[in-house]
Amino acid sequence: MIKGNDYWGKGLTDEMMVRKLNNREYHTFNDMKSNMYQVLKDNAEECPNKVGIIDIDGKSYSYQDMLVLTDRLSAYFAEKYHIRKGSHIGLLLYNSMEFVISFLAAQKLGAVIVPFPTKYKESAIDSLISKSDCDLLIVDETFQPWMEKFKNEGKHVFVFTKPSWRDIPYHYTETTDGGLLEDTAIIMFTSGTTSFSKGVVIRNFNLQHAVISYRKILNLGESDSTVLSIPIYNITGLAATLCLFLQCKGTVYLHKFFDAARLLTYIEKYSITFYHASPTVFALLLEKKNEFPNLPTLKTLGCGSGNMPGEMIAELKKWLPQMSFRTIYGLSETTSPATIFPEDASESEYIGSSGIPIPGLCLKIVDESGEEVKDGDIGEIYLKGTNVVEEYYKRETDLISADKWLKTGDIGYVNEAGYLFIVDRKKDMINRGGEKIFSYDIENEIRKIDGIHEVAVVGRKDQKYGEVPVAVVSVKAGYLVEEDDIRSCLKSRLASYEIPVEFFFVEEVDKTPNGKVDKKGIRERLTRLKGER
Repeated sequence: MIKGNDYWGKGLTDEMMVRKLNNREYHTFNDMKSNMYQVLKDNAEECPNKVGIIDIDGKSYSYQDMLVLTDRLSAYFAEKYHIRKGSHIGLLLYNSMEFVISFLAAQKLGAVIVPFPTKYKESAIDSLISKSDCDLLIVDETFQPWMEKFKNEGKHVFVFTKPSWRDIPYHYTETTDGGLLEDTAIIMFTSGTTSFSKGVVIRNFNLQHAVISYRKILNLGESDSTVLSIPIYNITGLAATLCLFLQCKGTVYLHKFFDAARLLTYIEKYSITFYHASPTVFALLLEKKNEFPNLPTLKTLGCGSGNMPGEMIAELKKWLPQMSFRTIYGLSETTSPATIFPEDASESEYIGSSGIPIPGLCLKIVDESGEEVKDGDIGEIYLKGTNVVEEYYKRETDLISADKWLKTGDIGYVNEAGYLFIVDRKKDMINRGGEKIFSYDIENEIRKIDGIHEVAVVGRKDQKYGEVPVAVVSVKAGYLVEEDDIRSCLKSRLASYEIPVEFFFVEEVDKTPNGKVDKKGIRERLTRLKGER
């Protein structure tokens, strides 16, 4: 087992204390607030005129503006819908000021938000709503027709119609400053099929510890700014971008949807200093690098949510030489960060690693029998700590042990310096006649081939070997890459059993609604394709 507190030095750990939360002892930061409303309130007192949010319509909101709107909206919810501490509020909203203020109003009331993906179809949203016991549904007017059936069932529904919501004439008279550290703040459903999605129960102390860890490790402050163009309803958008920048008194530009050219235009025009996204997003940004050759203010990039090959990091560094690239590993269950690269990954001998555990978090690698392995050996990643959740909503599971170790389902190893390397998802590992094949290893080698844009390697059932690797590949515009070219390159880099038995060339590799490579969908599609032959 390795402990994050052992790797960050006294500069960080001297600012920590042990607190008893939810009947367990946790290492937390001394300056932790009880909830994000308290963070907002302090910001409004300390820098009332500092711009915190620029909405999708270009309107700026200072921290004082945000406090006034939050107090007004929380009063409305309390008086009209009887929202109180512990009430559940479902949010079906795009990246917008409406989402921001609804979240902060819930934090003031001690209510729990349940963010729903705006990319989902109506049937999927219906399924999640039925699981989440919402007392109030707050939705963009686009989704109003979907809500009629819930109104008929007696649920409260509030539809945001611009700009009238900003003029709600309620004034908050109670003295509450939100929930306690132990109280639930968010129930976030994991991606995947809605029948199997799990509601991750995130408490205030999980969220506060996560965002303070980000702020201190990434050295972010009032002068920093970012663009929130990834979905605000997922953990990277909500915790690692919005809440992080509220915590550091920074400025957030909201974009309703991701658009690479628009994002880069904003970075250039508004001197953006920080951006956090997935490998897929960075691949799309690299396609536009010749149109934006000089972005001198962009000092830090954070990257999680998937396998980030070292070659792509090096390409980003060549484009943005002043930038420090910080690889991050985390899940919804870790309220975003589990490990963070402690320096610029592009200049490190450990490039390709996901970094070291954050303060307050412990990590171990275990074998199939649950026994911890030695440094360098591969096994499943287990996590435990202040920002790691303790439960799923109304769901018994063996994914969290009795002593609160989270079984991540990710496969990796830790080197002698404490750096974590992810090699695959447990469910994506391929067993070819007893030989274990890690899809990330093959994908990283294929990506090194000039002209490759995206690649996904999955296992396909095989009568002789049980499973064999197959690859789905997209090629950059203007390049000609054929199967024989890839095979020729891989012969000197991989064992023969690791080389995919078949390659499928596509315009774009399938993604989930959250922008991750959809390996389950790819496997299903290839199975259907094989059956049609």
